[in-house]
Amino acid sequence: MKMTKLLSAAAIAALIISSPAIAQEPYVEGQISHMMIDDNDGSISASAGGFSAAATGVFHYDDATAFGVEVGLASIGGTGFRAGVSYTMFDAELEAVDGSGAVSYNGTVLLAAAGRVTADQIRNAGVEIGEKVRAYSINGYYDVDLGSAFKPYLGLGIGIADIENMEDNELLLSGFAGVNYAFTENFYAGLRASIHNVAGPTDKFGIKYDDFRTYAVGAVIGYKF
Repeated sequence: MKMTKLLSAAAIAALIISSPAIAQEPYVEGQISHMMIDDNDGSISASAGGFSAAATGVFHYDDATAFGVEVGLASIGGTGFRAGVSYTMFDAELEAVDGSGAVSYNGTVLLAAAGRVTADQIRNAGVEIGEKVRAYSINGYYDVDLGSAFKPYLGLGIGIADIENMEDNELLLSGFAGVNYAFTENFYAGLRASIHNVAGPTDKFGIKYDDFRTYAVGAVIGYKF
């Protein structure tokens, strides 16, 4: 499944780059980022025969290091527009869950509890925690020509996030801002910041999460052909 997505992304990139009508400056770049993951709310509930049980939790995550690669083309039609297809991977390591739950019968609470559970305690109980995140995105940018080696840019992206132990892939929306510096006509490097929003998924245990939001700052190294 993941290999199919990678091949599809590569095929799209190859189609774009090979089109003589729009191809200008094909490029490839590597990316490394420090990823900060917002706390996220999750909930699960069930009912039968007048009894109902519900639990909610705030999921806390450690910061992560993300690695990515992007291929695309710059200076589309002789303008500052740039488009690329990217693949990013990182591990969203759960730190702890602050949870609360209650069991009720016909609206009367019979039992309630609250507390914190660490990721290690969850693993020791034999529960598999999904941590791997793979993101596939089509991105569009506008590079601002300052008449120098520095080139700031803004961008937007849309794609899917494949999160381990989630039932389905989810919609991914991204925003980018950064600046690149051209060391030569072909080689460049830069810094960038990004924000990503993943539509709230449901995991294989039935826990429904709010939208995930992550923030990243990092560096890129690229080559234009």
